[in-house]
Amino acid sequence: MPADFANTYDTILINALEVECILGMLPKERITPQKVIFNVELYTDFSKVSVTDNVEDTINYALASQIIKEIAVGLKANMVEFLAENIIAALRTNFKYSLKGVSLEILKPQIMPETKSVGVKVCRMFA
Repeated sequence: MPADFANTYDTILINALEVECILGMLPKERITPQKVIFNVELYTDFSKVSVTDNVEDTINYALASQIIKEIAVGLKANMVEFLAENIIAALRTNFKYSLKGVSLEILKPQIMPETKSVGVKVCRMFA
């Protein structure tokens, strides 16, 4: 995400959300669920919720986390990039009036033993 964009909006963070799901193209990945870690930044505007103190006036991070989990488990994607785009599309649909941008990192910590993790980071701006 460009620095000026991140400085313009407020950010909801979801760090190290762990989900067990089928993800990958290797034969063992198609059979056995693996741990996948999601780091998410949801860019929005806190001006309304900071006055109302009402969850209806912001992005509900519990709901966002549930959306991510449901898609990760249900999609059974071959490619991490495909999963990322589907998650971003669902977040955008569910929070269309308040979501200004997303930074989504998806990590697979168990697939390559010589690394801490492999994965992708996808950033999209909507405003």
